[in-house]
Amino acid sequence: MNAQLVPTFEGLSWIGQVFISVTVAALFLASMGVAYLLGGWLRSRLDDDIAEALQSLFVTAVGIVAAGVLVLVWGLQSDLRTALAVVAVDGEDAALVLVSFVVFGVAYTLTRITKRFIQHRAQHDAISAHQRQVAHHVVQILVFVPAVLFVMALWGARPGSFLIGAGAIGVVVGLAARQTLGAMLAGFVLLFARPFEIGDWVVIDEEEGTVTDVSVFNTAIRTFDNEHVLVPNDQVTATEIINRSRNTRLRVQVDVGVDYDADPGEAAEVAREAMADCEELLDDPAPDVVISEFASSSVVLTCRFWIYEPSISRKWEAQNAMVEAVKAAFEREGIRIPFPQRTVSSREDSGIPLAHREASGDSGTDPDPEAGDEEGQPAEDAESSADDRRGGERDGDGQGNEDGQGDGDGGGWDDDDHEAAAESDGNEGGT
Repeated sequence: MNAQLVPTFEGLSWIGQVFISVTVAALFLASMGVAYLLGGWLRSRLDDDIAEALQSLFVTAVGIVAAGVLVLVWGLQSDLRTALAVVAVDGEDAALVLVSFVVFGVAYTLTRITKRFIQHRAQHDAISAHQRQVAHHVVQILVFVPAVLFVMALWGARPGSFLIGAGAIGVVVGLAARQTLGAMLAGFVLLFARPFEIGDWVVIDEEEGTVTDVSVFNTAIRTFDNEHVLVPNDQVTATEIINRSRNTRLRVQVDVGVDYDADPGEAAEVAREAMADCEELLDDPAPDVVISEFASSSVVLTCRFWIYEPSISRKWEAQNAMVEAVKAAFEREGIRIPFPQRTVSSREDSGIPLAHREASGDSGTDPDPEAGDEEGQPAEDAESSADDRRGGERDGDGQGNEDGQGDGDGGGWDDDDHEAAAESDGNEGGT
């Protein structure tokens, strides 16, 4: 048949060859479309892996036929023979290649069978999703490592020598990619230590969300804003991990402030009764209220309650219900929830007259020349020099009254007293 087709195709014009090539390409693309359309029908009747394999086989067979037609149309038989001669093998090599393919095929088939078995057991709640991944990776290692060593020995390679060389290469690669290898080792630690599982609500290094996947290198987290975050496993093992889904119950705390005029014990009892009527909160353990602290504008009550099977949606639902119930109860009982406020008053409210503060230098403005101090000191004494004031302090009880007369034994200040005080200050400065 080929002998009849080859001369026919060789006699075609260039336009005919292009037309047949375009037709073959269109048929190949059409076959890919048919395979895609048949995918849904196959998956409805067969397993997803088997349906995908049948689609691939169909497209591959059509591709081989299309390639053969193109080779004949364009007369590429000699080029094809030359290419095949390069990769041609004798009978022994062909047998070795066939056995190698069989070994790897058997290893791959075993891993697929064990994966399906593990998934079947997981559907019956025998193992968790996290344990399923760990088991699958362990089976892959146990199956493929002996298969690779067997194929190496089949081709005459000595696995011992290879391992020695691989050890030297591993040292170099380990130094160059220590961070990647550290993440890989940390991944195996996470897979076996199981600090969290897929679907858990965790907090890892400022990232809070639900674990969606745990691979050898990264841990995938979906945040509550629906962001996909990948955290390297070495960073996961090096930081604090908070798993809020580990236990079946989680306690939630909400702070509420009440006015200082309210009775905190009565307010706590009202809040406790309001939380007891919320269906979203657990009855056992019962909700409770603790008087926490004296804040700047209120007495703080910490309302504590429990939720079952903790998740972020269940927490928000319970917290919203608790806040609404407590606020309604406080309004019904006349208990105020204050807002931050600040009272501003002048310094005159402290009982110290402003004129006295100005005279003593506390104010940044000039004192009133007509205003006396608290003890009746005249304005001209308040405006005296610093030396005069220091001299008056040394004299002790020489304070003047409104009329400029001294009270007590000190008497009033005359010009001689001022001169003596000035001379005394001058002598001290000289020394």
